[in-house]
Amino acid sequence: MSLPRLRLERCAELGGGMWKVDEGQARHLLRVLRIPPGEEVEGLLAGRRWRMALEISGEGLFARALYQVPEAGYPPRIVLLASLLKGNDFELLLRGVTEIGVSTIVPIAASRSVPRYSEPEAGKKLLRWKRILEESTRQCGAPEIPEITAPVPLEKAVEVGLPPYRIAGFLGERAMPVGSFPPRAEATVAIGPEGDWDDREKQVLLEAGFCPVRLGPFVMKAVTAAIVACSYLVLAWEANFIGKNRGEEVSDPGPGMQDEPV
Repeated sequence: MSLPRLRLERCAELGGGMWKVDEGQARHLLRVLRIPPGEEVEGLLAGRRWRMALEISGEGLFARALYQVPEAGYPPRIVLLASLLKGNDFELLLRGVTEIGVSTIVPIAASRSVPRYSEPEAGKKLLRWKRILEESTRQCGAPEIPEITAPVPLEKAVEVGLPPYRIAGFLGERAMPVGSFPPRAEATVAIGPEGDWDDREKQVLLEAGFCPVRLGPFVMKAVTAAIVACSYLVLAWEANFIGKNRGEEVSDPGPGMQDEPV
């Protein structure tokens, strides 16, 4: 059974391995999960994890670090360009890719994206998305909270410094099976809205060096496509390299898909 988890970014560091737990997380641990003082929890902070013991006093709830938990390995760095989706689908996407280990999420205001946010609405959504990402890391144990930006058009997203190993989910005969592309230590994945990217957006992606891929024999919802594409990159990387350099940075696998945009 996994331990309850704390995000230490929200706690106050007192020194000597002691942290004062913030009111929200303290209430959740004590009143919702009914965790008694003395029980152990897991603390997450900036890519690291600690085993911690809870202590309580008249001043509140505290967590004392017992030891740092070594990582079994490191997932690749994945930047996901994810089109905005209707309803709660985009939030489901955020939760799913956080559990996989995506590093950065760039919401894309695609031409076929149903949601259209004004600047104030986008700001409120961004705050909510950040809370969802934090909650998801506590659920799955990811030590690092993925970064997320405000929604941008696709043309603007491809102008920033993205990893040069780039794949994009396409519907159509031009797409190659995603399994034919070897994993890399860094990758960019682009997933369109329901109904796929339009022709102009596909051209933007191709000119930016993205290789079109298909993710299976059937048409997937955008949420599923994002999770499948990122899962493949993480699991293929792990299958090739876990155990060879456990706990150490590993190099790229060598010849394969070129690292420079085409």
